[in-house]
Amino acid sequence: MYRIRVFDQLIYDTDPNLTNFLISENWKLWRIDFTRAFRVSDDLRAPSELARCDRQLLEKMKALSAYEVTEKTKYYLNKDEVKALMARRDKIVTHFQKLVTEKGENEVLYLNYRITGVDQTISLPGQVEEAGCGF
Repeated sequence: MYRIRVFDQLIYDTDPNLTNFLISENWKLWRIDFTRAFRVSDDLRAPSELARCDRQLLEKMKALSAYEVTEKTKYYLNKDEVKALMARRDKIVTHFQKLVTEKGENEVLYLNYRITGVDQTISLPGQVEEAGCGF
């Protein structure tokens, strides 16, 4: 769920609710209905929900460019929506960097492994945090 929380903050979904989740037969979570997302606000909607982050997701967010987002979403998002998304990305990255400084990497960042078709989120030094969440 941590990854979904980061994603919701990134896209500024103003209607995240349980009816916007589907669960597959193998317990993979699918997030649906983004009709109230991608708002032009450059603030985070609920930064207190950002407690932990997948290490790989954070690195990918750091590397994300406005050009890449524009190219992938050119038929769906306008210039202002992309600009706001990138501003939120910057705030999310800064938020997690601050948390790492305050609490340490092992308390904030985790590795997400896929083992024999079942997703398991494993925190360093090896505690299982979530199992069966494919998101």
